Amino acid sequence: MPKPLNTVLEAISKSKAPDVILIGGDSDFLAEQAFHAIREAIAEKQRGIAVESFEPGTDLAAVLDSYRTMSLFGGNRLLVLPEVNAFVSAKELSSLYDKAVADWSSAKTDRKRASSAAKLLHVLGLVGADVDMKDAAVADALGVDPGGALLEMLAFARATGKKASRGETDAALLIEAITRGGAPGTILLLRTGELPRDSATIDLIERRGAVVMMNLTREGFVAALDAAIAEVAGESKVRFESAAIARLRQRLGIERTLGDKFSRETPDLRSAVSEAERLITMAGTGGRVTADIVDREITAVEGGARYELASLFTEGKYVEAVTKLRELVAQGRREDPKTPVDFHYGRFLFPLADEVRQMIGIRGFARTHKIDLQKPIQYNRFKDTVADRLGDYLKNAGLVRQRPHPFPLHKKWEAARTRSDEDLFRALVELAELDVKRKSGGVPMEIGLEAFLLSRR
Repeated sequence: MPKPLNTVLEAISKSKAPDVILIGGDSDFLAEQAFHAIREAIAEKQRGIAVESFEPGTDLAAVLDSYRTMSLFGGNRLLVLPEVNAFVSAKELSSLYDKAVADWSSAKTDRKRASSAAKLLHVLGLVGADVDMKDAAVADALGVDPGGALLEMLAFARATGKKASRGETDAALLIEAITRGGAPGTILLLRTGELPRDSATIDLIERRGAVVMMNLTREGFVAALDAAIAEVAGESKVRFESAAIARLRQRLGIERTLGDKFSRETPDLRSAVSEAERLITMAGTGGRVTADIVDREITAVEGGARYELASLFTEGKYVEAVTKLRELVAQGRREDPKTPVDFHYGRFLFPLADEVRQMIGIRGFARTHKIDLQKPIQYNRFKDTVADRLGDYLKNAGLVRQRPHPFPLHKKWEAARTRSDEDLFRALVELAELDVKRKSGGVPMEIGLEAFLLSRR
């Protein structure tokens, strides 16, 4: 049977790490968290261990060759493969091909495209085809039309030098490697998606190593969300109040989804945690996230869309930003009817000014590090190569209280690409003038702030 994550982590802490570890499940977020937790635990316990990471879509034979080969310089090794597709039978060709096409069609990053192409290459191996064949011959072998996503994926695979996998022999190769064992001191860490039932390969890994299944049920969703928020809040030294978590579930429509007895849908854990991380970033180190902050920053789900005022401004959705502004002011007046309207509007001057200053900072960072802002950067590449340095730059410049999460920071980066320095400084001056006029009895704040937003169009 699959082992709980804590059991595997405890074994690692006692220097009894399994020789092969497979992580999977229907929750991509939890599987990813478990994958990183096990990798970090092994690296922490075995200081100096050599880590060899393989890209998604790497030929499994090459990974297993390394697994069985002694290190040239000796010492322990950790082989990491974040995606393995060795558990699919020939009977599931159609569903696997459809999955590859669907993933390709929705891919926004090169990493996701590589993952989609890896699935296609696995299917090609199952039918005895390869990318060296003509497009029509490949399509004929698959029994599909020679066009659309298939041609795009084949072109991508050829451009990246990928070859079709060994198909059904992938599972045989993995079984053989695990049965014979790897080189002394070598650990094989694998990750897959949902774990198939009745798989001889998985049964063998359970006997010789460990299988960690990270499934998420509707009944366990609330506990999983609470644990995830507690972890990210603890890392940032922020207190996330229990009432705020309950309000977050309500505003994101999680309570409504889980309360529907006729639904089998499980809410998206990753998006909920991302919203929590954004609120934690706003609170700053040593701060706390309250229910009032959730109410102010998170719009209740209506038609599946939720936006926050500053994000709408950054993304250039100025009409939607005006609508959001009016909603926030109306909400503020209901909670505090004695405060003048100008004060309710005036409180949003500073979040908008912060967004402008941060975009100016981003453009300054790009110039300093000689990064061409005219060229877009995919999110995964931005996260791996730019986000941390940019976050530290903005923090050291006093533009943020702590390093922002890569996801909203990438959105600001993309927004800064489309703005000029002149436009941003002009916007900052206009906001400053609005603040002066608000305090000196000039243009009503309601008109001035809405006019400012709409003039950005």
